[in-house]
Amino acid sequence: MDIFDQVSSDLRSAQRERDAGRLRVLRTLISQIKYEAKESGSEIDDPLVAKVLQRDVRRRTEAVDIYTNSDRLDDAANEQFELSVIQAYLPPEVDRDTILAMANKVIDEVGASGPQDMGKVMGPLIAHLREIGSVDGQTVNTLVAGLLNNE
Repeated sequence: MDIFDQVSSDLRSAQRERDAGRLRVLRTLISQIKYEAKESGSEIDDPLVAKVLQRDVRRRTEAVDIYTNSDRLDDAANEQFELSVIQAYLPPEVDRDTILAMANKVIDEVGASGPQDMGKVMGPLIAHLREIGSVDGQTVNTLVAGLLNNE
């Protein structure tokens, strides 16, 4: 079962259980996923869903920090709850060693020789990494930049 089907199934479960909090979060997620698919003109698949989930996790993490720093603890707790619901659907995070190994492989494949070849490396690398799990683009960018600057 893919991620979108799992979210849809859990939405029906939340409706049956009358879990208003989870229901609200899941409805919002489904809406965002469908909107993203329509805007990009693509099918609803796991990479698209993971992209939406990662963006939402990033937003909610920032919101928790802002609310906590503003002493709005009720709002921070609400965002934290929503964050925990969303994170349950994210694929497992790809570890740093796997990213470095895959980056070295792609660098060799494309023949990258320095920072000017960053674009040649990042496209295929992100595509490979997203096939095996969730990955933060900024982390990958930093690691690849370090590898290319040292070569």
